[in-house]
Amino acid sequence: MKKTIFLITLAIALVFIGCSKDDDGGSKCDSCTLAGEKLEICDNGDGTYDIKGGGETETITEEDLDGATPKAFIESICDFNIGF
Repeated sequence: MKKTIFLITLAIALVFIGCSKDDDGGSKCDSCTLAGEKLEICDNGDGTYDIKGGGETETITEEDLDGATPKAFIESICDFNIGF
């Protein structure tokens, strides 16, 4: 009986471990929409960030964020609406 309970407990533990969220290689991205286009900033993990939008990609550094988080930085770009 103890062996059966142990095996059931082990199987349940493996299910939870096996179903945990997989990491996508360490890249963390935040996005927003500007003029109908998705704008995305992704952390490269080395102090640089890729900003992608409209088929273009630009790499910036942490210094370019001027103290903002990547999410706040990208949202400030999308919130900057000059009335187009």
